[in-house]
Amino acid sequence: MFKFYRYLFPGLIALVLGFRLGTILLIRPAPVFDEPIHIQVAQQFGPGLPAISQLRDYPSATGPFFYILFGNLGAFLGYDLTLLRVAAFALAVGSLLLFYRILRRLLPADNPLPAVALLATAPYFPALAGVFMTEHLALFLGLAALLCYLRFRGRGHPADAVLSLLFAILAIYTRSYIIFLPAAFAAADIVGNPRGWPRALLWLLPVLAFLPMVLLWRGLAPPFYQHEYHPGFQWQNASSLLIWTGIIFLPWVWRKLKPWHLIALLAVPIVLLAPLPGLGITRSALRLLPYPLAPVAACLCGIVGLLWLIRLAPSALRPESQVAAIGALLLVAGLLVSGPTVYERYLLPGIPLMLICARPGTRPRLALAWAGLFQLPLTLVHILRLAA
Repeated sequence: MFKFYRYLFPGLIALVLGFRLGTILLIRPAPVFDEPIHIQVAQQFGPGLPAISQLRDYPSATGPFFYILFGNLGAFLGYDLTLLRVAAFALAVGSLLLFYRILRRLLPADNPLPAVALLATAPYFPALAGVFMTEHLALFLGLAALLCYLRFRGRGHPADAVLSLLFAILAIYTRSYIIFLPAAFAAADIVGNPRGWPRALLWLLPVLAFLPMVLLWRGLAPPFYQHEYHPGFQWQNASSLLIWTGIIFLPWVWRKLKPWHLIALLAVPIVLLAPLPGLGITRSALRLLPYPLAPVAACLCGIVGLLWLIRLAPSALRPESQVAAIGALLLVAGLLVSGPTVYERYLLPGIPLMLICARPGTRPRLALAWAGLFQLPLTLVHILRLAA
């Protein structure tokens, strides 16, 4: 049985990645999503390092590292959109490799391929792997920071800690909401050793390293977009996060249910306040359903999502899933108070963390069915829509 899965899961991963690379190289559609903005700002940053005046404000909500990197790399590539998309694809492949190594380190007894296949077929992972946007750079840097953090906890080598902090800083300078990751490192260290909290706070250095940008912008995003990106709780964010989480982790919440888990029914009034989630593929799918199926499906997904988040809490006490569970919960909490503009793709960094807690390697048949029969068709349709 192991040999069967050993070949089937890599085949599924290769299928979705090969299909995505083919759409990049062969179809070559016009710019989608925010690609025109990213190309324009990358060209403004251009080769070299930006001036303070350039950093003070620019027409994007993305951190400056993305534009510094692709301002230089893009100049070398002639800002060719296909080549920039290939670079995003390479980052996605790198993220899968990092995720594989993280799983091997945290869960050595589990087969890591089911979790890698579930990440590779999650709709926004391959879809964004073919567009010139920030998500895969932030994910790659975040996973690199996590791997180095785990290596440091395992062998205590200072170089691993330095690399983890460096990757975390670059990730935050790519997408500022990645501050949840070093916060998770600090929290996991404190949970593991409450007396060692002074040293644990060193993991918050990447957050402090972002303060110059906050002072320069006088906010969490460049002034150009602060009307859309500013702190503040939104009921739609709560509803959206529950629905998005529920639809992704639907198979993993049903083991060892307890009567007190009925508290997840509180998701229903939350979802009914905003039955259509924020922008993303789930919103588009729900709009296809007739009334009252759409709000019913949203409520069901919301219940599952809240139940899954509740079940993440005990994972924060288990050494093998501690930092992943804490990180996922901090990400969700951060997105809850991220103001009026939260897109479905912002949940992407939380998917590999939650997959660590779900341990799909212990239930490979279920993982195969969910990845191949549900996520893969949805993903292929999403990619074809982008490539049309």
